[in-house]
Amino acid sequence: MTRKGWVAVHRYVGLTTLVLLLVNALTGSVLAFQHELDRWLNPRLFILEQPGPPLSPEALIARVEAANPRLRVTLLPLDPRPGDAIELRVAARPAADAGARTPLGFDRLFVDPATGAVLGQRQWAAFKLDRPHFMGWMNQLHRTLHLPAPWGMWLVGGLALAWLLASIIGAWLTLPRLAGGLRAIWHKWTPAWQIKRGASRQRLTFDLHRAGGLWTLLMAIMLAGTGVYFNLGNELFRPAVRLFSPVTPHPVQSLPRQAAPARAPAYGIDTAIARARGHLPAPARDFLPWYASHLPDKGVYRIAFKEDGMRERALRLRYEQVFIDDQTGALRGMTGYDSGTAGDRFLIWQYPLHTGRILGWAGQALVAVSGLVVAMLCATGLLVWNARRRARRK
Repeated sequence: MTRKGWVAVHRYVGLTTLVLLLVNALTGSVLAFQHELDRWLNPRLFILEQPGPPLSPEALIARVEAANPRLRVTLLPLDPRPGDAIELRVAARPAADAGARTPLGFDRLFVDPATGAVLGQRQWAAFKLDRPHFMGWMNQLHRTLHLPAPWGMWLVGGLALAWLLASIIGAWLTLPRLAGGLRAIWHKWTPAWQIKRGASRQRLTFDLHRAGGLWTLLMAIMLAGTGVYFNLGNELFRPAVRLFSPVTPHPVQSLPRQAAPARAPAYGIDTAIARARGHLPAPARDFLPWYASHLPDKGVYRIAFKEDGMRERALRLRYEQVFIDDQTGALRGMTGYDSGTAGDRFLIWQYPLHTGRILGWAGQALVAVSGLVVAMLCATGLLVWNARRRARRK
């Protein structure tokens, strides 16, 4: 294809995806600090007025479920911040969905870990714009545009691929002819990285678009590529990774379903946490408890452990998920960093890269700024196209 053809591809891919990319860029900037903003918006849900010594996980679950027999706790965080409430994931019990009772209307409960008292509730990703639901609404807008599954996921995944393509083509179009030595090529290429002082408004707009794209190219490739992981993981990303390394099937998908009705567990979640720790690989033996859940349809407990400072300090991303039989305590499955393959580890890198948490606060700030730069590239790209379209008409 000629250079003119690549210019057309860059232009029309950009124009076609401009509005969606702008929405995704701005929401991504906000979501870089999702947890911090959620806590700031909802202090009554997150911050306890009178913290006390926490109940054991088993006792806390028992109190919450006794207070509302319609629900069961599906996931219990084991790493709350001191002085903070715990956000439980909950679901209606099977009997509650069978006609006589209405669905819960929420899937998250905020509880005091010392008493089990409920401080609030919300439905994650609901289309509501009040304070408790705002960050979930924003997250769903960023990931699916609030379109039904799987179409929203596929559309935003396709958007990530289009952004990746447009970014690479745009950078390639800035290259000078590869004639002469490296020093000569760099000398010709240097103006593309700069914004000319005292230039006309049209030239300033073009320079902002070109230089902004070059300076943030690596971030764009990283964010777009990891975006493909989130939205087209099973369809595209994991199959591509399997070309280079085995990928361990996740036990949530690979473990067989129990024959109905599922048996009650032979032991509680406190015992499950202790037993699961015994199955951790040697490098992970000092990991901290992260979260726990019971999967009755699989007949297993899912207990997760993480290294200290995971997703809070730079380059802390290791975790392990242990699946043990809820009758015998036998190991039924495991997935994680130290127990996984090279492909598994590469997949684990994707979330902290996309959110910036791979570098702690600095990485989050970098992702937030990158989103704003992408929004600027959308605006300047449109202005450049419009100026040239008007010039051709004259």
